[in-house]
Amino acid sequence: MPDIHDIPTVPNEIKDAASKGKLVIFVGAGASRIIGCPSWQSFAMHHLKNLFDEGMINFHEYSHLSKEEPRKLLSICFNIYAEEKLLPLRTRDVLQADPKKLAEYPIYDDLYSFNSIYVTTNYDMYLDQAAAKVAGSIPEPLGSTEPSGVVATKPELQIVSAIDELLISKLNNGTIIHLHGSAENESDLIITLTDYMMHYTPGSNPAVFLEEIFKSYTVLFVGYGLEEYEILEFMISKSNQNPGTIQHYMLYPVFRSESQLLKFQDNYYADLGIKLIPYPKDNNGYDQLANVIKEWAKQVGPVSQPRQYFDKIRLIDEVLT
Repeated sequence: MPDIHDIPTVPNEIKDAASKGKLVIFVGAGASRIIGCPSWQSFAMHHLKNLFDEGMINFHEYSHLSKEEPRKLLSICFNIYAEEKLLPLRTRDVLQADPKKLAEYPIYDDLYSFNSIYVTTNYDMYLDQAAAKVAGSIPEPLGSTEPSGVVATKPELQIVSAIDELLISKLNNGTIIHLHGSAENESDLIITLTDYMMHYTPGSNPAVFLEEIFKSYTVLFVGYGLEEYEILEFMISKSNQNPGTIQHYMLYPVFRSESQLLKFQDNYYADLGIKLIPYPKDNNGYDQLANVIKEWAKQVGPVSQPRQYFDKIRLIDEVLT
């Protein structure tokens, strides 16, 4: 295995994809945890604790359910909410960052300066807020004549969360796609197992959308471990069509002493068409990701071009030749 540097080298393939408007930054919960947002497990436990506080479950039930994995626990909690006709906690109230960490680690500002396409499974709106700073205003819902679940500050900037707007045509530089909904629209959130099963029905907008991304774009996973099985299934199905082809990349935290374990993980993800890019967590822990993103943004952002721009240049070249 290669040496693990504090700031790993940006693969040329990522720069090349960015220059063609074909780089998708896939943002996971790990990015939000750096600024103090709860993990998936903590998010689920907030709901379980709320049900206990409201007297909907007893301590024995609370203790037993707390051992469940997050997706299953959230499904159980929301079933109880529905049965008891109790309003769930507001997602935007639970997914709050720590103000000190938010100021110390401007990871979302740096991510947005990649000037790429953004897809996230996160519900929080911190990436949206970073985009709003660039646009010079705070995201506001579009007028009633516009599709539900789309937020924008300029015509070229869109923040998409509604299922009917998960379209291939939205894959443009600067666009943010909340794959499982946004805290801006609580009713559209994909949370329970039933939600996920319906969301990824074969032929649905989300299914077609992901297929196109993994087939035709270069993906950089940031703060994401592929725990969500529906993404993993798409990766496997697409990588099997081109065995041995590395098209996607993942920034991966590791201790420098874990080179052999890293080799095992590297081989596993290679089967999915993903190349791991390790960065060390020996000194700064998972927060080192923020330093990596800051430095990478300086290299990727300046070379990023919209896909339409690249297509126009290619057309001009073809005419001239």
